[in-house]
Amino acid sequence: MTDFQNGWLYEAGIGENRALRVADGELIAVRVERERAGARRGSVVDAQFTQQWVAGRSGIVTLQSGEQCLLQPLPKGLTEGATIRVEIVREALDEKGGQAKRAKVRPAPDNSALENGPSLLDTIEASGELIQEIQAHESDILAGLGWHEAMEQAETGRIDFDGGSLLISLTPAMTVIDVDGPLKPFELAKRAAKEIALALTRFDISGSIGVDFPTLEAKAERTEICAIFDQHMASNCERTAINGFGFMQVVARKTGPSVPEAVQADKVLSAAIALLRQAERTRGTGAMQLLVHPAIAAKLNHRQAWLDALSKRTGRSVSVAAKGDIAIHNGQIASA
Repeated sequence: MTDFQNGWLYEAGIGENRALRVADGELIAVRVERERAGARRGSVVDAQFTQQWVAGRSGIVTLQSGEQCLLQPLPKGLTEGATIRVEIVREALDEKGGQAKRAKVRPAPDNSALENGPSLLDTIEASGELIQEIQAHESDILAGLGWHEAMEQAETGRIDFDGGSLLISLTPAMTVIDVDGPLKPFELAKRAAKEIALALTRFDISGSIGVDFPTLEAKAERTEICAIFDQHMASNCERTAINGFGFMQVVARKTGPSVPEAVQADKVLSAAIALLRQAERTRGTGAMQLLVHPAIAAKLNHRQAWLDALSKRTGRSVSVAAKGDIAIHNGQIASA
């Protein structure tokens, strides 16, 4: 454990940077930043107008990197092939199954300078809170504060609480949260309302969110559930009332993938990154061998820079060996 009680812990990992926010020693939020090809939110870049999407309202622009983005609103008089300076307002979203949503951009204000958007470290520094950077040779402070449990929740979408559980499902249209449990509907909904509000902040879940509470016939009960949600909801959002079928919609401005979206988009990649984190904390000397599922081996062998970084951080040579009888999440670290 750690005596760090309030602020952000930051870890620059291999393939992924991580941040964990604590308040009074308790985990409040987790964030991940993975290596990606797309432009960051907040970047101001030049792009070429490629085509109209919805006539007079939106279009497709192509960045110098080749990334295509959705431009909205569409400036009057903009012709195909013209160069326009744009600001990234929402990063591209990778979805399960290999699908992706284009990043969203808007025309940059006049006289805007080119710039890269903030990194994860930049973002938490801007919060003004205390930041402690941690290294792999130190004790695993993140684990002691519940990092692994939070990542399991993000990857499975399941959050258990006293008397019930939440199931977070990602769809192209919205994030849907289902409430289940053996308690009476009103009691279950009261407990779930708090857990949902905490989870939205914990995992940076935004955009359109649908919550399916148990059916509550009494309007006073539904009003109380909303009040509990509002009491514990720390992020900026708008919500509807709970209707007679137990459904509530929450809308928050979306600027990039939530933590569940990031880790679920490519579960093989998530398992590979988790193994690298474990490997750089493994004590020992001599050559290191990663015994992994074939899919993990293929992923790592296409990212030699990650293996080189692991070798540099541990002072050990690193090799990867595929074993078909090892589950994706059960990679082994051995001395070769």
